[in-house]
Amino acid sequence: MNQSKKYEAPFTEDDLRVIRSKSKKSNVAWFIANIILGVIAIGLLKQPGFGFIEFLACFFFVVSFLPYLRFFYKSPTEKDLEEKIKVSTELRIKYKRRDMDNYYHYEIEFEQNPDFYKYGLLKKDFEKVNVGDVIYIEFSKYGHWILKMECNDEDIENPLNGH
Repeated sequence: MNQSKKYEAPFTEDDLRVIRSKSKKSNVAWFIANIILGVIAIGLLKQPGFGFIEFLACFFFVVSFLPYLRFFYKSPTEKDLEEKIKVSTELRIKYKRRDMDNYYHYEIEFEQNPDFYKYGLLKKDFEKVNVGDVIYIEFSKYGHWILKMECNDEDIENPLNGH
């Protein structure tokens, strides 16, 4: 299948609110994860000996600070808020998957696409879509924050996915 064309358009005020809200929630979750990793790393360092588990905990704690280097570069979200451009396109569903780990995970995979390979859906939305269906999607140009996702004129965006 030839990939549908992409169209760029300026953000609406609703688009800006959505991105700010999603970004804020993501930042809060990242901050909480940093605190938890820090407590674990400090706790492991207080124990005698320094093994592989202790090294991994410290390594992940240090790596978790990389996003805070924004002082030296602009994050994709900052570029989105500055340039205010969204992208609209259509994606065709290639596969549907339902995996069961500790809970059900519903996922669709798209035909060849440089922006989105797969996307997790809620169960109610997973049941609405079929292989071959076309998904209409709007997302921010740089951070790929999803602003709108529809199939057959029904909203199927997963509020838990964020990006």
